[in-house]
Amino acid sequence: MKNKITLLLICLFLISSGAMAQIGSDNKQVLTFNWSRIEDKTPVGLLDKEVTGGDANKDGAVLLKANTSTPELQGVQCLLQGTPRYLEQIDLEAKIYQAEASFVKIKMQLFDITDNILLAETPIILCKGQGTVVSATLPYTFKPSSIKDQIAVRFVRADDLNPVRVLAIDCLKVNGRFVKMKQ
Repeated sequence: MKNKITLLLICLFLISSGAMAQIGSDNKQVLTFNWSRIEDKTPVGLLDKEVTGGDANKDGAVLLKANTSTPELQGVQCLLQGTPRYLEQIDLEAKIYQAEASFVKIKMQLFDITDNILLAETPIILCKGQGTVVSATLPYTFKPSSIKDQIAVRFVRADDLNPVRVLAIDCLKVNGRFVKMKQ
């Protein structure tokens, strides 16, 4: 009897652990569209054309162009599905390019929305030359403080915020799975 109860408890623990959604665990190859601006509720700008050297998914790009005067607020974010588990590894990969004729400096960040804290960020990424694709990667292992929190991937400006500088995010991959760039 004692063995049956122990086995039952182990099974219940495994089932309940599996029921908590991991980051990006929607069992689809492409994660759903969940993009927004950081600074306000204005919908994100979308670009329909593809760029040579990008993801070739023919799904366009999300534009980073805004009018705030605060660099850490001028950007776009993608809210990730699910919540992190303790010591869960996340690997982010993005392909980005300058959509206009001037350079752009940005950072890709992993941000805990629930606790309003920056978890990790890339060094400044310089995108120069219209249409030149740059890759960015950001690996991170979640700590106990982020368990069950809402997490976002952010792309924020790290330059003079000149409105002629327009960045296009051609693709974002979370643990090897593409995030939709169009609704």
